[in-house]
Amino acid sequence: MKTSKLIFTAMILISILSSSCGSDKKANDNKNDEPATASPKERVDGKWKIVKATGEFASMNIGTTYTFEGTEKLSTKLGIIESKGKIVNIDDSTFAVLFEGMQNNSNFSYHFEGENLILEPQNSGQIFTLEKQ
Repeated sequence: MKTSKLIFTAMILISILSSSCGSDKKANDNKNDEPATASPKERVDGKWKIVKATGEFASMNIGTTYTFEGTEKLSTKLGIIESKGKIVNIDDSTFAVLFEGMQNNSNFSYHFEGENLILEPQNSGQIFTLEKQ
């Protein structure tokens, strides 16, 4: 009789622990997903590639990657040419970057169209469409 009670108690404990572990895994999985309500400045994080460009010298910009490291750093790269900068200001529609070796900030307007990031370097007459990589 004692053995049956011990086995029954052990099975209940195993069931409770198993269901607890499963719930924790789901909670952790959801933490890694991008929240559906992420602000634009949270959505820019990561690597983006220009797939369409308009304005002067548009074709020269196709293929350039923009890599945002949170809201603190931005680097751009095309071939072997790379520029690194510090994001000095960002909100939900504009950001300013001070690239290494430059004295003035580069200012951008941005928004999203579906999954694409649309960048407009201010005062350039250019508009870039970027896809997340």
